Amino acid sequence: MAGMKSALELAMEKLNATGNDETVTTLNDTQRQAISDLRKQYDAKIAEKEIMMQADIRQLLQRRPPQEAMVGAQELREKFQLTKKVLQAEMETKIATVRTHA
Repeated sequence: MAGMKSALELAMEKLNATGNDETVTTLNDTQRQAISDLRKQYDAKIAEKEIMMQADIRQLLQRRPPQEAMVGAQELREKFQLTKKVLQAEMETKIATVRTHA
């Protein structure tokens, strides 16, 4: 089966087929530091929201009947996932801004 391609070869073909016209830009030290700081800042925000969600779930489980608590806990998890996606999108937007400004 000499005609079979490895996953790497297939991925490289797909990458080349997309017509990747973007020029690869190298980041300077200031940009790298700014991106690193943004990632740390948003990781901390997300971790804080997760801790708050877990605390809310614990309180919910202590104060509500089990059925009601499970529904409420699921709602809190869904809300957290939405908040996490929003924060990640916000972070990516800021990172893109840092990358485009020299």
